[in-house]
Amino acid sequence: MRINKKEAKLLEDAIEQWQKDELLDTQKADELKKTISTYRNEFDSIVFYATIAAISCALLAFGTLVLDEKWIEKIRNFFALSELVIGFIFSALSLFLIWIAKKRKQKFGYAILANESFTVLIALTAGVAITYFTKSSNTTYHYYGAGIFLTAGIYGITAIYLQSKLLWICMLIALISSWATQTYAWSADAAQTYFLGMNYPLRMSVFGIILIIVTYVLLRQPFFKNYYLITWYSSWIFFLLSGLFLSVSGNWGYDVWLAIKQGKLFVWAIAYTIVLIAVLMYAFRQKDETLRDITIVFFLLNIYTRYFEYFWDRTNKGLFFALLALSFWLIGKKAEQLRKRFMT
Repeated sequence: MRINKKEAKLLEDAIEQWQKDELLDTQKADELKKTISTYRNEFDSIVFYATIAAISCALLAFGTLVLDEKWIEKIRNFFALSELVIGFIFSALSLFLIWIAKKRKQKFGYAILANESFTVLIALTAGVAITYFTKSSNTTYHYYGAGIFLTAGIYGITAIYLQSKLLWICMLIALISSWATQTYAWSADAAQTYFLGMNYPLRMSVFGIILIIVTYVLLRQPFFKNYYLITWYSSWIFFLLSGLFLSVSGNWGYDVWLAIKQGKLFVWAIAYTIVLIAVLMYAFRQKDETLRDITIVFFLLNIYTRYFEYFWDRTNKGLFFALLALSFWLIGKKAEQLRKRFMT
């Protein structure tokens, strides 16, 4: 029998309370939790899509009203405010929104998606505050990465305080952006292509590996419990995506890449395929179905990418797209089977 998410949460809370009262041992409690199976009802779907629409509209509205620098500059000039003052104003606004978000979570704990969508405003106002603090210090682009890294830290702390997974995702995005920006500033060559001998795809792949290792190390930390899965799979997606770009470009700059023959990049394609096989074997061994499915998707992307690289000019286009249609049909069929299995 399957129950909705609200009922599942009540059951999980009850099991945890029985465990604290020593009415259940840890093993039995874990067994009972595994028997709880949830489904998404129609109202859940409506709430989900409405939340996506709300977040999208909020981003558009914020971008139009706030991120337009001309609009902010007009207000700043009219009231003769410095960039530092603007930074403090948006910092105060961020703190106010954090206070509201905390109150909302305490009062409307069941409204998970609505509470998460509200935290988008916190991420945006905090980002604007850090941007103006950075501009007020008259720093060059060499320190922009440090400002983004500081933003990532703020997002992470706020995410833990508010128990917000959306803010945690913002933290991960900011962390990756800070690495990309700062390594660009630290690039040694005139074209600012290489950092420690690595071009962008290679150093992004390296950073993906670092994220995966850090996630694995932090697995047993209490504060990390709610964010482990989202960090784990986000890190793998980032690593595999960076690796896909690396398999196409190799460790070459753009100008060099345009001049070399495609055959010289074949070793990178082979290396990426070997990595995919290794990750797939690891996912099967660990019985990690989500990582397995992610890897299979990138396996298909890898195959299509290799086709466009080596066989686009040599094969029949109709045959290729027929095979492409067949593969997507098989994916859709498998997804439908999984949906029926989980929804019945």
